[in-house]
Amino acid sequence: MLEAIAEKYASNLLPDKNFALISVQIERMESDKLMEVAEEIEKVLSFIFQPPGVTVEVTGGAVLMYQITEAVKEDVNRTFFIASLTMVLILAVVFSGVVRRKMTVMFPLMISLLSVSVMVGSMPLFGLKMTEYVSATVPILIGLAIDYAAQLQNRFEEERNEGRDVENSVLRAIKTTRFPLFMAMATTVIGFTSMAAPAIPSLVWFGTLMSLGLISAFLLSLTFLPAILRIVDSDTGRLAYSPGILERILTSIAKFTIANPKKILALTVILIILGAYATTHVQLETNRRKYAPPDLPALVKFEELERSVSPQYVYAVVLSVDKIDADTVIKADELANYISQREKEVYSYETIGKTLRDFFGNIPSTEKELSAALSNIPESVYGRFISGNHMVILLYTNTQSEEEVNHAMKNFEDDIRFFGWSGEYYITGFPVILAHLSEVLFSSLNLMTAVAYILIIIFLLLSYRSLLRAVIPLISISVAVAAMNICMVVMGIKQTTISIALNSIVLGMGIDYSIHITERYFEEREKLGVEESVKKTIERTGKAVLTSALTTAGGFGALYFSSFPVLSNFGILAFIAVIFSLVAAVSIVPAFLILYESRKFYFSEIRKII
Repeated sequence: MLEAIAEKYASNLLPDKNFALISVQIERMESDKLMEVAEEIEKVLSFIFQPPGVTVEVTGGAVLMYQITEAVKEDVNRTFFIASLTMVLILAVVFSGVVRRKMTVMFPLMISLLSVSVMVGSMPLFGLKMTEYVSATVPILIGLAIDYAAQLQNRFEEERNEGRDVENSVLRAIKTTRFPLFMAMATTVIGFTSMAAPAIPSLVWFGTLMSLGLISAFLLSLTFLPAILRIVDSDTGRLAYSPGILERILTSIAKFTIANPKKILALTVILIILGAYATTHVQLETNRRKYAPPDLPALVKFEELERSVSPQYVYAVVLSVDKIDADTVIKADELANYISQREKEVYSYETIGKTLRDFFGNIPSTEKELSAALSNIPESVYGRFISGNHMVILLYTNTQSEEEVNHAMKNFEDDIRFFGWSGEYYITGFPVILAHLSEVLFSSLNLMTAVAYILIIIFLLLSYRSLLRAVIPLISISVAVAAMNICMVVMGIKQTTISIALNSIVLGMGIDYSIHITERYFEEREKLGVEESVKKTIERTGKAVLTSALTTAGGFGALYFSSFPVLSNFGILAFIAVIFSLVAAVSIVPAFLILYESRKFYFSEIRKII
């Protein structure tokens, strides 16, 4: 009869008859020890005899963490290989049009790999291990670190093509690029260090490691690379060189920009407005299980188990009491039963009172009996419900969505008030933490973006002492951030604890290309007119900027092949942001400069007439 009632009214809570469940509780321990236990469990299960038709599988938090750790190791190797291969292909196709000696085309990649070695080698000093967050730094740094070496080597090749000897070419390359390279490095580091603003440990270390790698790449580009160029390129004469397809493409871009500056800026304004609107429609992914590879055996089995016995989301109502006595234990148990009866989402509860009934058949009514009963309960069980003057009620529910969690929280608070509990209390638990995570993500995103913007603006103003030069780079990065937000809405990509760092990364990273273009423009403007300066800037610096952007995009794009969905989406969005940063640097920034120069000329003529 009981079975029939259960099948009729609570079939979703009954396990499948084709399997049996063994629950093993592991005591609290350090993560390293927990990983060893999980690994040992998997080994034991692989050796046990399984009768025909019987399959033994394991799941749970410890095993899932162990499998994620192993997946991270495989992921790093995969993305590192793909990123390196992508860099080789891009340098061979794009940068080969810059260098005269094909043997030197891989020098920027060499500098990049050395900086990655410095970053990874420093991890033990910080006590860090490779996690899904830290693993993303490797392919990203490979792409970003190429920028400085590519810019310096590009200028070196320019000087050599103009007939200067190797030594003078190296010196002029260092002299003309060191300030733009420093500005590009510093703004990127500011973007990464702003990730520390919300004080989320994973983001702090992500930004710290990336900053260390970029500083290493900058120093190696100004020291190690010139030394290698000086040794390898020993010819004193001028080598033959003729413009290729890359130069012709950049020339076409320059002509289009010069002819259509107003249209380009109009489209820029529209894109930024749409991006700001899209920001308010980006959804959040608070289900941490969706961060891990969906085909992990422990995760697959966990979700299968969850479908069979219904999802289990536990709320903990922590009650403050003056002392633990029979009255408070009974009252807490009655409160738990009251909530369970009123809320249909709650299908079970646990309290210290219920535990005592399970052990001894009833709740002791005197303090002496209660003390004796509690002393006979295992410490691990006692510790689940009592800590000092706090008692815990565990409420088992099937709430999943953020809306359901918020609704349940409100109902629990109403029930506690209507029941008449007079003491202090608070509600916590995994569902509550996930709901709160949404607020943390949004506030962290806004805080990091604001800090990055403010720090970059202050740095640019102090460095240039010019409002114009400080504002110009901000235009392109605003376009990149806007494009990224639009793509998130269109592609249905949700915000995660990893992707919230993208705004800071893009702000620091995308500004590099604009700085290189702006610096070269003002250098050429000292000798040439506006249009000719724009044309020469795009044609010459554009080659190195194009190489840097494509390699950076390739580094981020390698994350698309990550088995972790959050890293894959991160790679897609960053790839889009880099491409838009490139487009903005070679089109929007020059268009702005052209219009600024024309306005300046217009007002100067008016002043002459007046």
